[in-house]
Amino acid sequence: MPPCAFQQLPTRGQVEEGLDNAQVTLTTGELSDHLQGILSASFPRSTPFSLLLLHVSQREHVLATPESARPYQHLRLHPPRSFLDQILVNARRVIRASDPILVHEGIGAIIIFPDVDQQGMYGIAERVYQSINLLQAETVIPPLQRITDILIGTGSYPEPAGSPEELLYYSGLIVRRLMLRPALSTQLRSTTSLASTAPAQSMPPIKGPSQENSNHGMPFMQLPSQLPGRLKQLIPHALALELRCAPVGRDHGRLTIAMTNPMNTKALDQLKEITGLTIFAVSCEEEALNTLLANKW
Repeated sequence: MPPCAFQQLPTRGQVEEGLDNAQVTLTTGELSDHLQGILSASFPRSTPFSLLLLHVSQREHVLATPESARPYQHLRLHPPRSFLDQILVNARRVIRASDPILVHEGIGAIIIFPDVDQQGMYGIAERVYQSINLLQAETVIPPLQRITDILIGTGSYPEPAGSPEELLYYSGLIVRRLMLRPALSTQLRSTTSLASTAPAQSMPPIKGPSQENSNHGMPFMQLPSQLPGRLKQLIPHALALELRCAPVGRDHGRLTIAMTNPMNTKALDQLKEITGLTIFAVSCEEEALNTLLANKW
């Protein structure tokens, strides 16, 4: 799977580059060139004009241990081409059939909305976001095996953009971000597949207090000092003690669980059955988990 090749749309002033920046969405040179041609043919104009920019990428798998937990710039990869197709199926449900779509297979798309002003674009962007948000990492075809980011940017003329150049600038600013996390079982299958096919010498050594706690391929989290009440309500304290876990985050139908042994599939199945949510497990330090569990809820 090749690295994700992308670029910013032409911007006004200096904007920091990088997909992990919370302000900027991205496109490809091919899409940008097509868009420049459409704008040249569409301007000058006396009626409104809006754009919606989509960009999709996946994060590489990183082996993580407590000793190696530190900020890391993930290599970005292209998802399967079929995934963008499924995103666009959902997007098309809430836009006009006549709205043109420029697509770069598997990477991103630009949807053009002639005669739509800023207010109308707000409503369209929200409907597109809500429709795409119906997708689940486990139910798309094929199921996602990596954390996948979907970025949405919008721009409108004559407000707030007063020119085609400003329209591109505003389209490059993120208005919505979606993150799809595969279920733990999918991650484990993918990690196992990578380990079995890679040459032995290419696998970096795992450093940690013991091999038992190294948690190959599992994300590591520094635990907070307290848990929000809304998360405590999802798992009884007695069960958290029994399974040695703590709920640390929720994103719609996905619940992030910190565990000293995130490979305990029996415990994960029990948590999924009790909460009715997809479980995303992360590893954590045992001492920090004990501190959280010491306070009954």
